[in-house]
Amino acid sequence: MNSKYLWTALAALIFLNGCNQDESSTPSAVVEPTKTDVELLNEQEWDDNRVYVTKDNYILMKEANGTIPGIMKPCFVVNSAKEWPREDLSNADSYDLPRVDFRWNNGDFVSASASEKAIYESYDKVWSIKTDGTDLRLVTDDFSGDVRIMRRSPNNRYLAYSYASRTSGGTDKVVFDVQTQKSTLLGTDLGHSQFLWAEDSSYMYFEDRAKYWKYEITTGKITQMDDDFYFSEVGVIYGGKRYVVSEFGVGVYDEKSDKRLYGVSIYPKELQEQKKEKGYLVITREHSLQYELKSRSISPDGKYAWGESAQYRYFINLETKEVKNEKIVRSEVGDYQYFEQLGLNANYVRDGARGVVFLKLNEDKTVPKDKWTNWPQVCSGHSATLSWLYNGFANNGAFIKEGK
Repeated sequence: MNSKYLWTALAALIFLNGCNQDESSTPSAVVEPTKTDVELLNEQEWDDNRVYVTKDNYILMKEANGTIPGIMKPCFVVNSAKEWPREDLSNADSYDLPRVDFRWNNGDFVSASASEKAIYESYDKVWSIKTDGTDLRLVTDDFSGDVRIMRRSPNNRYLAYSYASRTSGGTDKVVFDVQTQKSTLLGTDLGHSQFLWAEDSSYMYFEDRAKYWKYEITTGKITQMDDDFYFSEVGVIYGGKRYVVSEFGVGVYDEKSDKRLYGVSIYPKELQEQKKEKGYLVITREHSLQYELKSRSISPDGKYAWGESAQYRYFINLETKEVKNEKIVRSEVGDYQYFEQLGLNANYVRDGARGVVFLKLNEDKTVPKDKWTNWPQVCSGHSATLSWLYNGFANNGAFIKEGK
């Protein structure tokens, strides 16, 4: 009889009659299971103390820079993205903290004659990670092109994103279902991309061909919005209000009626008092270069907004309509710097994708100069950008588990 089947039969016999054996019985031999490639790799001693996740992917633990010594953070080396774990909505452990979506081409630059795998690794993909730098997940690689913008639905299930398509030659606007792993193409043009999700994730606004549209998730119905409807690439719908962070301030609308409730301008008061045209300030080129917000963010509940122009940074409380600002000094860390990802109640901020700056703000919502952390988030590939916060209400909005 084949020895493999003999041992199987003996093991079954021992199991069935184990209760009838006395303590003096001779124990049976145990067959050691064959070790996996990952186990064998992790048994080796590596100079960089890497820990393999799959046979081509590993994690390096690095000490973070900053004012707090001894904080170790993972830096991810992904040489085979298809082997990396994907985001799984059924895994509750992935959602105990706020998370961040970002684009990352995890492979090196390659020529057109490179292998199919090397070209795939060099392409953009959408990834996600917890705000504390753990639990990296691949969200989608179901496209071929450079990502332009991405926005996650409040229920975490849907990712709206656009990319410069290598096949259509335009900018494809897509909704990806994390649960079913299916993509829906909404539009293709050469223009700007914007997305804004409903509070209950049942619909989404998007821009295509210089028009605004509403996409309903359950029916797939797409409706063109009126010409006076307005939203922007940075905003949120919360508590029945639509918060729109534009280039020169924030507008707040009643989502149901589309009535404009109020606005908060970043302009100095003397400019706000100048002649207006159709109720809006006349924007000159000088004003645009000086004040236009090139970088913007908003908290998950729409209470706080932030923006940075070529010369100033602004922090806006949408409840009190108070605007705080500072002139940018490139050689100094500002009070309102590194606000790319603005947490609930503006208690935490996080900035960057390849390298991360992490801060718990002071009580007055300014940057603590004596308590900050930064670390490399990815250790392979050639670029990672476009971070966007989601799942922002988890852990009461705190970006880390306190005490860890």
